[in-house]
Amino acid sequence: SLKSLLCNASEDVFYKIHILTSNITEETQQRIINLKTENSSIEFINLKNELEAIKHKFHLRDYYSIETYYRFFIADLFPEYDKVIYLDCDITVLGDISNLYLTNISNYLVGAVPEQVMSHYEVFGNYVEQALDVKCSNYFNAGVLLMNTSMFRACHIQQQFFHMMDRFKFRVTQDEDYLNVICKDKVKYLNLGWNKMPFEETGFDNIDLQLIHYNLGWKPWHYENVMYEEYFWEYAYKTDFYSEIKLALKQYS
Repeated sequence: SLKSLLCNASEDVFYKIHILTSNITEETQQRIINLKTENSSIEFINLKNELEAIKHKFHLRDYYSIETYYRFFIADLFPEYDKVIYLDCDITVLGDISNLYLTNISNYLVGAVPEQVMSHYEVFGNYVEQALDVKCSNYFNAGVLLMNTSMFRACHIQQQFFHMMDRFKFRVTQDEDYLNVICKDKVKYLNLGWNKMPFEETGFDNIDLQLIHYNLGWKPWHYENVMYEEYFWEYAYKTDFYSEIKLALKQYS
């Protein structure tokens, strides 16, 4: 993710990258820091102590970990920023991420791309509309977010989240469900190319491909013949993690 982001970054922009974690070893952190360029910085923010006191509050299931809720803390963790980009780590960036950052979201809580899965699979679409009261075509994927953190703080979004989590237990996509309910009608919808998942989409032109999100089971480090896998391996090869990732693919069952 980082290698692809920095390889496609503009030389005229400085990129401040903050990695939120609770369990990355110091050795691995150093290997990741080695990826930084002259126009970027990489800093690790360890939230283990902060989460320990409130971990009992979070609803979790199968592969969802407590880390998925980090995005609710970003606005208050970084009061110096009025706008940030949040990225999941299962992505490959093909465009210049600063172009996404420059999108005007002054009147919105987030800029995001509609979730393709919800609009393509009826069972998920029904859940979104009946349980969350959000149109399935308006439900956004929270793996790539342009966040108006100034507005998050002004609207006390973190407090809203804790209040809602005490009242409702959303079971399907966890924090993404809460975000969609809280941000309803305050979302600027972005071009699909900024959060394209690895399956065919009618009318989508790959010339618009800016960022690939290998979500759910579409992970080239787990399976072969995943759509857009060539981009993932192109940038993985440029890191010293390549042999480990290839081994992970071979050993995955």
